[in-house]
Amino acid sequence: MTIAVSTEKSPIYLKSYLLFIGLGLIAGVITRLSDFFPNDDLWSFSSIATLFGFWMLTVTLVIYFSTSNINAAINVFLYLLSMNFAFYFLKYVLGFFFPIFANGGTFQWNLFMLYNIIALVCSAISYVLYYWNKESKLSNFLYALPVSGLAAETIGVGMYLYHHHIFLFQFIFDFFSFLLLGFWFYQKTKNKIIYSLTLVAITPIGYYFYYYPFL
Repeated sequence: MTIAVSTEKSPIYLKSYLLFIGLGLIAGVITRLSDFFPNDDLWSFSSIATLFGFWMLTVTLVIYFSTSNINAAINVFLYLLSMNFAFYFLKYVLGFFFPIFANGGTFQWNLFMLYNIIALVCSAISYVLYYWNKESKLSNFLYALPVSGLAAETIGVGMYLYHHHIFLFQFIFDFFSFLLLGFWFYQKTKNKIIYSLTLVAITPIGYYFYYYPFL
């Protein structure tokens, strides 16, 4: 019976893997092409590739729409792996045509492997975060973690925007991502006090340990 159930689920898992590989490739291409925009003007459209708001939001959505802990871990890894490949392979190809992408005609294997290792770490974290679906007290804490990350980046980028007059696009993206994801998860959590307290406690920690030194 277990084998039958597992066989029935296999096509579903395969479809999800192919879906997130495709989405990762699209994300890698879009973020690489954003490098055609300047990174030091008011809007700084290319900041979507260099800061973490876009990745926190999309990885959170990948986890949410997965079907199990293992499925979430694999989906996130495949999403980030395919994104990394598209991001660095496209840079290698564009380097033959545009000087801003030139890297001596070589593929950036060092960065590609580094971010694949980070993808593995994110995959392990995704396995744990999926427990928010268990509707336990722990889920209220887990729901607040990605929202806290977005809140911390929103504050950090907002401060950077105020002092240096760049990253307006990233600030708008982070702010609305924080509002939408924060309200959505607030509605889903069973214990809103634990969720809110976690958000209040983790946000300043993320801000001071990561974003504050760069201001």
